[in-house]
Amino acid sequence: MWNKPVRRYMRDALPPAVLALVAVPLAMHFEKSLGPLGKSVCLALVMLCYGWCGWVEFRHLRQCDELRRRLALEAMMLAFISAAGIILTLFFANAMKLLDVPFSAALLVMLGCYVVCEIWARLRYRYWALL
Repeated sequence: MWNKPVRRYMRDALPPAVLALVAVPLAMHFEKSLGPLGKSVCLALVMLCYGWCGWVEFRHLRQCDELRRRLALEAMMLAFISAAGIILTLFFANAMKLLDVPFSAALLVMLGCYVVCEIWARLRYRYWALL
């Protein structure tokens, strides 16, 4: 069903995504019982997953044609700008005691902004092919 670059992307993106989906909840669950070294190892593992996912995305974008690359980069750029602004606003609202915002809201904001910006870019170019 999918072409060769998409199959490679899925195969390459699955290990770091699964590792991150396992490492983050485990780190959050055991954070109180871990010492500084354990917390540092968990943080390094999460950052390794993040870097690995970024490298997979970068390699995939280099193999895409110009339109797909433009769509992906436009969506990522807009998502970064909007998520950074929203998270900064929530941070200041939390610091000023206007809202009580948990730190985990940042992940939801980033994911939500990316999905909305990806849909917006595809609507703009009327492009709905998978990846």
